[in-house]
Amino acid sequence: MASPDTASPDIAVTPLAGSADDPIVVLGPSLGTRVERLWATVAESLSGFRVIGWDLPGHGRSATAAQPYSTAELAAAVLAAVDTHVGSQQPLRYAGDSFGGCVGLQLALDHPDRFVAAAIVCSGAKVATEQVWRDRIDLVEREGLGPVQAASSARWFGKAAAEHPTDESRAVLAELLDVDPAGYCQACAALETFDVRDRLPEMQVPLLAVAGADDLVTTAEQNLELVSRTPGSRFEVLLDVGHLAPLEAPEAITTLLQSHFGEGGRA
Repeated sequence: MASPDTASPDIAVTPLAGSADDPIVVLGPSLGTRVERLWATVAESLSGFRVIGWDLPGHGRSATAAQPYSTAELAAAVLAAVDTHVGSQQPLRYAGDSFGGCVGLQLALDHPDRFVAAAIVCSGAKVATEQVWRDRIDLVEREGLGPVQAASSARWFGKAAAEHPTDESRAVLAELLDVDPAGYCQACAALETFDVRDRLPEMQVPLLAVAGADDLVTTAEQNLELVSRTPGSRFEVLLDVGHLAPLEAPEAITTLLQSHFGEGGRA
């Protein structure tokens, strides 16, 4: 439940692929990206699923939140928005990159009865340190998102993609400047306090954790430790891939999700 000085953010949900009668997959974005850009190829490639995505407050189609929010409050708002879009109590499959993966962990822990399977991509039960997020907020409040964009190529992509940009990688970097700086800072503040490491042994939803070998933000080693503490989970690492694996390695991500979501064990 939200505290008196917070309010649930208004989350925009976007249809990405599939038909209304298909089982539902929900995709979540990373900090600084639009779900439609990040997951476009994967969404179109997943077979047999109705795929929908959501945007962070202040990103893409979602308005900046009126008040600060926690990751737990964001997760509850995402589930409410999905239920409004597809009907309540539908069984769901979920995959999220980075902050979207954090939201997925929160959802699976808080609402295990709603999820057939979940996947976190280049994410974690705790991402960076509180000081990292405080420093990021200070930087954006002083200078806007320009310095963040300048540093994001090395942070988001594996070495090969960073050195040889594609149209898609250029586009996702350019769109970072479309994010509302206030919404970006709200997301950083939510990440600052997010930590579900102690809750991982409670996990009831089959979990897939995917790491990029070149990811310096949420490393393969951190993901391996997460899986070691999470019942019923499995781990995959993608070579030569950085932090935005759905954009950088869509075929590999599609293959992993297709298998995992087909093995969830509940209709």
